[in-house]
Amino acid sequence: MFELWNATPNQDLAGLSPNALAELLEDPFEATDVLVFAEVLSRAPRAPVVTLLTPLFEALMDAPAKATASGYLPRALCVTIEQQAFEQHGVSPFDGLRPKVTSESACMALHVARLVATYAGLMRKYRGAFVLTRKGRRLFERRGMAGVYPELLRAFTTRLEWASLDGYPRVSIVQASFAFSLVLLLRYGRTTRPGAFYAERWLAAFPGIDDAFEASSPAWRDPRVVFPSGAERFARCYQTRVLQRFLWYFGLAEVHAERPGLAVSVRATPLLHEVVAWRQGS
Repeated sequence: MFELWNATPNQDLAGLSPNALAELLEDPFEATDVLVFAEVLSRAPRAPVVTLLTPLFEALMDAPAKATASGYLPRALCVTIEQQAFEQHGVSPFDGLRPKVTSESACMALHVARLVATYAGLMRKYRGAFVLTRKGRRLFERRGMAGVYPELLRAFTTRLEWASLDGYPRVSIVQASFAFSLVLLLRYGRTTRPGAFYAERWLAAFPGIDDAFEASSPAWRDPRVVFPSGAERFARCYQTRVLQRFLWYFGLAEVHAERPGLAVSVRATPLLHEVVAWRQGS
């Protein structure tokens, strides 16, 4: 009985079976009977992370970039990169407001991109300067960002700790289930939907996780002040951490927000179907 139940598609799991969901959580990039990730794209994708890293990689192909005393990318290069990214994509949800770029650390979208490229083994710091690694130089020369993008996606989802970039509870399952979030977008993303819709669908698959987002009641709490529920706080976290700072950043979804943490509308982009394919009926 349990074997049959575990192998049966479940609507609360976006049509996945419990076995398929378990595969995605255990090793998403190897769960090829559920999702297949492209190893190289047909062309350079349009995505904020790509817009940020393309001029950086081009500069490093020519010469190393001397690190600042604080260990960051040189300011002049950061200013140029941020300007291009802003013109193409607007304000990043990592920054909230357009930053005054006094250093790499002042532009979180760029800082995160540089960290991810480093985690992916594509660039590093060597003798006080940033350089492309042998892997990064070879991949960029041969494939361009069409080949670099899959490496960035893997590093962003498995190496970077998303929770370190916001003030919400860590709750590692939110990041660990990134592949399930992709399934949700593949299933529902053809139609523009509210960001809260995706948070609700995620909670249907992982019920009770919103309890970790219940705000404690401080001794000084004013009874007239209404604190958001755990479900409301989770929805804000999910919309920030997953919809905006992952799916939008990687060009997989159009996300329109009135302010950071409030995704008003979400729709999949054509890039989603180039990056990942869902084997329905898993």
